[in-house]
Amino acid sequence: MTDSKASLGTKPRLEFHPPDCLIVDERYQRSIARGAGKKLIAKIVEGFYWPFFGVLVATDNGDGTYCLIDGQHRAEAARQHPDIRSVPVMVIDEMTLAEQARAFVVINESRVKLNALQIHRAAVRAGDPEAAQIDAIARQCGISIPSNNISSINIQPGQTLSVKALYEILRSAGPEGLRNALNAVMAAYKETTGDLRSQIFKGVADALRRCPGKVTEIGAALMDLDAVSWEQEARSRSKMEGMSTVSSLGLILSEKINRHPVAAE
Repeated sequence: MTDSKASLGTKPRLEFHPPDCLIVDERYQRSIARGAGKKLIAKIVEGFYWPFFGVLVATDNGDGTYCLIDGQHRAEAARQHPDIRSVPVMVIDEMTLAEQARAFVVINESRVKLNALQIHRAAVRAGDPEAAQIDAIARQCGISIPSNNISSINIQPGQTLSVKALYEILRSAGPEGLRNALNAVMAAYKETTGDLRSQIFKGVADALRRCPGKVTEIGAALMDLDAVSWEQEARSRSKMEGMSTVSSLGLILSEKINRHPVAAE
């Protein structure tokens, strides 16, 4: 019979410790002093909220310090926060360096990263103003945002997986800019599948920036090709002129409607 303790490992204990006694072994942990790590720490400090903090994982060094295995950013944020004196730590008895590194790898590998659709859905349920605004505008324009990734075979007319693009447009062009871009795209691709794509949304938003108010005209111009063909044409031109595919598509569409304006009804 297999020994249950040996197979499950040593049971950890939950303790509270000051952030200053939590240390990081940089022989296997990444540096968080710059770039995205530094920004994440600042974000945690600014919006510190105990229900979001979670429990850190560390091993007991036997000298009053604890080597962090998981939670480096949160520990540093707690250290920088003026009102935090101690944090919850799941403490594991002393481990070798190899055991610590292995635990670090396994914990990080075992996490399932949320995709943009799942994050958007949760943000809407949480009442996030930006997510709620995007969801409302998309619905008004006849666009559905699935709660998870679906295959190209199963995607339906009016569905888009490109939720990140909607956030980018909202932040750069505002609610009306997003609404206009979505309406223009839906005028062309309301009945088709797979055409509500990131670069199409952003390219149309760019075209509207160049030609304010020309929602009907841009929608009509977009009907000439499917989304993939537009992307290929824009990509080809972007290579020749040294601009992004999105800017290239915006330029192509704006030039097209200026050459062939849509007659008023």
